[in-house]
Parts: sequence; structure tokens; C-alpha cells
Amino acid sequence: MSRTAHSGRALALLSVVALLTAPQADAEPIALTASPVQLDREDATVSKLGPLRFMGGFALDSKDQRFGGLSGLIVEGNRLTAVSDRGFWFRGLLNIGVDGTFLGIEDGQLAPILSSKGEPLKIERGEHDAEALTKWGTSYAVAFERFHRIGLYDPAAGDDGRPEYIRDIPGIAKSPGNGGIEALAGIDDGRLLALTEEAESKTGDIVGWIIDQERRDPIVYPKTRWKPTDAAYHPQIGVLILERRFSALTGFSARIRLADQESIAPSGVISGAIVTRFAGSIISDNFEGIAVSQAPDGRLLVWIVSDDNFSFLQRTLLLAFLWDPD
Repeated sequence: MSRTAHSGRALALLSVVALLTAPQADAEPIALTASPVQLDREDATVSKLGPLRFMGGFALDSKDQRFGGLSGLIVEGNRLTAVSDRGFWFRGLLNIGVDGTFLGIEDGQLAPILSSKGEPLKIERGEHDAEALTKWGTSYAVAFERFHRIGLYDPAAGDDGRPEYIRDIPGIAKSPGNGGIEALAGIDDGRLLALTEEAESKTGDIVGWIIDQERRDPIVYPKTRWKPTDAAYHPQIGVLILERRFSALTGFSARIRLADQESIAPSGVISGAIVTRFAGSIISDNFEGIAVSQAPDGRLLVWIVSDDNFSFLQRTLLLAFLWDPD
């Protein structure tokens, strides 16, 4: 047998050993409590915010101290997948009525998000801070702050999935540690929209990019007191951009912008009308995730989740709305 053949067998053996000894990322079930909430704290009859019709919401909690910090989500049928800013996948099964009513969540699970080496992301290295999640092609795209990058995970690989990283994004390394990519939306023409929370262009606007397999084109988001915290795309709606504002006097408020499609272009400035506001007596918190899915009857549901920052002063809210612009 040739030396090359010996080397090939040795490499194959090492690969098998590496697979057998690699840390496993099996999901662990967690006990959840889901307390129903109403849209308007003062008026239980309020059910409509612009084009959004409230279909139910819950404040989620768990005694498992790893639960919380949810900053991005995908809903596919009745399956929810979210990422946390401590480096975990959170999954659950949603109980959705035929008409789209959100009735509850069960089978909550946590699993560590893995690095390209197959290891749980390390907090001490700043690898863990997952801030956005979207479906892009066949991949789950996850945006990370602090150690700025986008990881592409194959959902078919389950909890043992290792990412291919996108790091060659011009200027991303200059983003503030806690102000990197906060919003992701995979568009069905093959593009990925990525918006930072606080990185500024030379004109003072918020920096973003349009990413495809070959290009990373700049785009900007007008800077106001509102910051983009997530985005979602559906061909029947377009791109929804979730924005947040915090005031020491009034706390958190949020709004949703429906982006003008033509403004999502290389070197463009994103524009679009504000279609919904969460303020006053309307329920609000640190909303950081938005997603669109299809209800059992074929209509569209818009989901919003809040990041509790692992603080007793905030909550993990999961809200469902029917897209009802008429």
C-alpha cells in the first residue's frame, strides 16, 4: 500500500474520531410558563394596530436561567426557532387555531449554537451574542454582535450544525461592540438585507448592506431616535422593519416600517411608511425580533418577540398578529 493510501486511511480515521469525540449539542427540554397578555393594557377590546390584527400573545418565563434574551426568530408552520444573545437556539411548538389565533406554546427546548469548530460559542471570547435570525435560501442566517459576523447554518443538520461565516463585509469590524447587525431579512430574489443598530456612515445614517453570493453592497437607514432591531420579508407584504426607542421617562416603544421596495438597492437610502406603533397603553417592551408565517387558513401572521435582557424589569413577550391591511 502506498504512503498516500496510508495517509488517506489515517485522515479518515482521524475524521471519525473527531466526530465521535466532538461536543454534542443535543437540545434540552425546558419548562415554560406562558401567561396571556392583552394588546392594550387599559382596554381589552382593542385588537387592531394599523394593518395588524392581534391574534394573541404570551409572556414567557422559565426557571431555567439560560432562557431569555431572544433577539430573532423564524416561524415555519407551528414551529418556532429563535436565537438568544447568550448563544442558544430556542425552539418550541406553537398552538395556532385554524383562523390564526395564537393559543399557546409547548415543547420548549434550548441548545447551544455551535461555532465552525463544533463547539458552543464562548461568552468570554464575545462569540455568543446572536442578535438576528432569518431564512436565506436553504440556510438559517444568524447575525452576531461583538465579534461581528453572519453565520449560515443548515437547518437539516439540527443542533449539531456548524456555520459557514460571512465576515468579508466592508466596514463591519468598525461597528460598535453592541451596535452591529441587529436586523436581517432574506429576500426571495436571493439577497440578504443586513442593518446595524448603531454603526454610522459618513453622513450620520445607520450602516447596512445588501448581501448576495458575490457582492456586499452598502445601504443606509436614516438615523433618528428610532433604531432598527429586526426585519422580515414575505412576497405578499414586502420588507417589514421593526424599530425601537427607549426613554427613561416612558420606557420602550416600538413601530414597524413597511419599506419601499425600490429603496432597497445598492447605495440606496431605505424609506417607507410607518404602519404600526406600540406606544401609550399598547403593550411594549424591548422588541427585537419579527417574522412572518402562514396561518393554517392561508392568511399571513406577523410575530414579534422581545428580549428581556435577563432582567426582572423586562419580559419575554411573544405576540401574534394577522396581516389585515384592509
